[in-house]
Amino acid sequence: MAVDSGVLAQQIYEQARQLSPENLVDLAKYVEFLRFKTQDAPKGTSTPNKLRIVKLRGLFKGYDFSPELLAEARREMWQSLETSES
Repeated sequence: MAVDSGVLAQQIYEQARQLSPENLVDLAKYVEFLRFKTQDAPKGTSTPNKLRIVKLRGLFKGYDFSPELLAEARREMWQSLETSES
């Protein structure tokens, strides 16, 4: 079904003129969302194709995650939960 974008835009405009100011704010936010969602998208799709890669290498450098240290942290956590329930 072919849609005449000029006619559709006119229909949307006429409907928007009848909205309350609060609903106009919502409509403006929705239009902004649609524009954001389709920016940088290849033609024929509605989602961006660029994924942001975050490198986490070295994030925990210098921290000790030994099994003994983790077991101690768990014991402390459970003790604090038990005392807070009492």
